[in-house]
Amino acid sequence: MDLAEQIAFSYSDVVYLGVGLHSGYGNAQRMYVKRGYIPDGSGVWYKDQICEPYRDCCNDDDLVLYLSKHIK
Repeated sequence: MDLAEQIAFSYSDVVYLGVGLHSGYGNAQRMYVKRGYIPDGSGVWYKDQICEPYRDCCNDDDLVLYLSKHIK
């Protein structure tokens, strides 16, 4: 992760990533938060589109939350 962030920050001041929301992604969710990533504010995405309020979706690998981290 350190190397990936170092490379990404050489191109931009912000790194974005998506993480799944079901429990199988629990360890990744925790790791990203501990590394300083926060939700980017766009809401939940499903199949590469913003999941509109009250729209049906499935808690599968296509349901993600995008996080961002700004360079210090």
